Amino acid sequence: MDITIKLPDPPPPEIVAAVVDLMARVGAESTVASNAEWTVDRAVKMLRDTNARTILFVEAAVSGEGWVDGEAFRRQWGETALRGPSASITRAIKRGAEQGLWSEEITPPFTPTTPDKNGWSKTGGYYLAEGLLPIFAEALKCLREKGEGG
Repeated sequence: MDITIKLPDPPPPEIVAAVVDLMARVGAESTVASNAEWTVDRAVKMLRDTNARTILFVEAAVSGEGWVDGEAFRRQWGETALRGPSASITRAIKRGAEQGLWSEEITPPFTPTTPDKNGWSKTGGYYLAEGLLPIFAEALKCLREKGEGG
């Protein structure tokens, strides 16, 4: 039998703890799956916890239909422009998980490609994970509407 419990995002920690405790007492055949999916609200919260360079990076991904071309991004924003956005995102994800805004299992939204053939150890670009383009486009729109985005 599957039982679904829907809670507000983020869920109250005491309820999550109670459900996990109950499932542990029930036995090994039970599992608890936390909601580790990106939502517009989560994307907005994550972006608010980054910096201006990271916002430019996400804007490039959205305008590139989910692709940030490393060479073009560096040409527009400088040779070191891709140093930092992925680390900023990683730190923001970690802090959000520590604050209970999302699960620790949430998948980072961007994946780097192999190194750029024109530069040693430079990534050729980044892909926004499948299905996340509309979520991050809407998150950027929300930030702009509140005067927080580029």
